[in-house]
Amino acid sequence: MLDFLSRRKNLYVIIFAVVILVVGVAIKYVNVLYRTPSRVQSELDEIYEDVENIHPVSLRKAEFLIKWGEYRNSDECSNAVYESLFYSGSGFDGDIYVVSYPDSIEFPGLPPFRRQFRIEKLME
Repeated sequence: MLDFLSRRKNLYVIIFAVVILVVGVAIKYVNVLYRTPSRVQSELDEIYEDVENIHPVSLRKAEFLIKWGEYRNSDECSNAVYESLFYSGSGFDGDIYVVSYPDSIEFPGLPPFRRQFRIEKLME
């Protein structure tokens, strides 16, 4: 009887560990696909609000670059914004400012999930 209970207890421990792993992957997945891009978008919007009333657009873009550069080098910015500094593809594309950064989910025993993100802000 004790042997049966011992095996049953081990099964519960294994199931619990698998559930914890699945929950951990799900939380990281939501962070990578939804929370981080929305935070980068809100950071872009916050800096844009400081310069949105500057005219003409070329002067607005220049002032945005100054403020964005100061923000990106500060301790307040998110890791994704800081990482965009080292990744090509960030900058102006016409009147649209683009923040490009890579992100990934890597857990032992699972194939890595890598994705390139591109967040845009129109300088209207």
